[in-house]
Amino acid sequence: MIFSKQKMFYEMSEQQFKEMEKFYTKLGFNSQQVEKLTKNCFGAEIRVSKTASYSYDWSFWRRRDIPPEPTGIFKSKSMPLMRNMMGSVPFASGAAALQRACAAAPVMRNAMAEDCCAYSEESMSEVSAFEEEPEFNTAETRVTKENEEHSPLDKPQLIFSANVNTASWTYLRSRVARSRTIDPHFVRIEELINSYPFELNAPKNDDMFELTTESAPCPWNNDSKLLLVGIKGKKTDVNVKQNLCFLVDVSGSMDSRWVIVQMSMMAVISKLKKGDLMSVISYSDRTTTVTHQLDCGNMDKCIDSVLSIEGIGGCTYGSKGLENAYSYLEDKFDKNANNRVFIFTDGDFNFGVTSEGNLKDLIYKKRSTGIYLSVVGYGENNFKDNKMETLAQNGNGNYTFVSNPHDITDNLWDKLISNLVAIAKDVKISVELNPDFVSEYRLIGYDSRILSQKDFDNTEKAVDAIGSEHNVVALIEYKEGKASQKYSGRYVTSKSSNNSDEFAFIEIRYKNPDGENLTYTKALTLNDISDNTDNAVIASIIATFGLLVKDSEYKGFANKQMLAEMVSKFENTHEADKDEYSHINIIKKYVN
Repeated sequence: MIFSKQKMFYEMSEQQFKEMEKFYTKLGFNSQQVEKLTKNCFGAEIRVSKTASYSYDWSFWRRRDIPPEPTGIFKSKSMPLMRNMMGSVPFASGAAALQRACAAAPVMRNAMAEDCCAYSEESMSEVSAFEEEPEFNTAETRVTKENEEHSPLDKPQLIFSANVNTASWTYLRSRVARSRTIDPHFVRIEELINSYPFELNAPKNDDMFELTTESAPCPWNNDSKLLLVGIKGKKTDVNVKQNLCFLVDVSGSMDSRWVIVQMSMMAVISKLKKGDLMSVISYSDRTTTVTHQLDCGNMDKCIDSVLSIEGIGGCTYGSKGLENAYSYLEDKFDKNANNRVFIFTDGDFNFGVTSEGNLKDLIYKKRSTGIYLSVVGYGENNFKDNKMETLAQNGNGNYTFVSNPHDITDNLWDKLISNLVAIAKDVKISVELNPDFVSEYRLIGYDSRILSQKDFDNTEKAVDAIGSEHNVVALIEYKEGKASQKYSGRYVTSKSSNNSDEFAFIEIRYKNPDGENLTYTKALTLNDISDNTDNAVIASIIATFGLLVKDSEYKGFANKQMLAEMVSKFENTHEADKDEYSHINIIKKYVN
């Protein structure tokens, strides 16, 4: 077992410790392996404490065994160091100050740890209370304007890229479950919808996709209906070889998340088999290769490898970590395997390449390597959602958020194969609605994934990928009737189709894993659209919830009471869901 020389440790309640043991047992580890994994994490010991409270977001701060001062008044050791460090560098020299801070980080960590341990028990309880409900919030997300309504004669094609991320949903349900306030900008309604396990038609024969189309009344607008367009990807070979590089953020901002990060890594590793390879690189202000390609047939060595990671603290040189991980996998590239980087981080890149735009440029260049990317996000009040979404969206990747063991089993264990193996990349979807039947329409969600006609035609335009058996569901609010051109020009006018049969035409453009450009199309008649089925009904409930938590200008007359009635009606005809984190139960908690 690995013990830190500084005797660092985490404390958790007996109930939480037992849940962690149960979690590792569920993943299939034997009793000796479970004991290893529950005794240590990232160079620190895990201890059960009778006084520790239950941490609902699985956040545990490292502490250090230091005997208390024998006598006298508490004297800070970190503040003189801080004053000396800050006073010696001009404020105008930001880069120099940051470099000096990173260099001094180990000294500062030790001094601050001693400060913390010197507090009385009463003071420590006050600090814990402060950490449970912080007074500051530096979380970041992308602010995107909601999609508008259009006439099919003004904008005949509705074009967007696929989105199979679940981060917005898992982050949102964590907030709702703990009755925390919700920043509406973190709500991406398509991720709420796509995280639900819809029963969609499976592809036939050698088709890459299959469509499911259904309709339902629009709950928030009596003049509209909802059209569900569901796309299911084909099932791929589950025995494909995996060549994975785990890139782990061990900087200071991740300190309280390392227990849940270790659990996340082990969930992925537990699904790997003999012949699959794993490598581990950690990064803070420096990058360390912890493990070179290790065969996952030896699970004990894999466990020891993860336990050998040490939390370092300091700055977050995330861009350097990414460059090193990609360079490493390029050197170890296996053309017969799924080559993928897993990055575990809060997205707080504060050294090197730090801006959202420059990170986009950095990761976009890595797409051509043939290496895919999975982003696993953590944190709350220092959570950089915008940067993690940017990395996934531009790096042939997917993105999920983890707050507790349920999030891990849901997205990194149950759905691992779907998230690991891409069957199609650069997936662009076009929906054309017949103006003879539709007077107006609006796509719900996908606000940051709308594409132009030029993007749709450009085979080099890189967008999101889809994995094995992934569901992609789009919900379109539309009004029945003959369309009119709302914004007519002097020289260009549009006309209806005079087609009495076709309701919509759907086209999907994508590349297979080898990079070949392919197209899937389907023309829909009114008879092809099922009416008021389960998929459309639950999608309308989730969409209503999304519009409310987002405080959308398009929520119509939707309110919590109406949503509660929709859920009650749904439950009257369906078996009760015992999962407290399910969509229905989270929505029930929200409305109550």
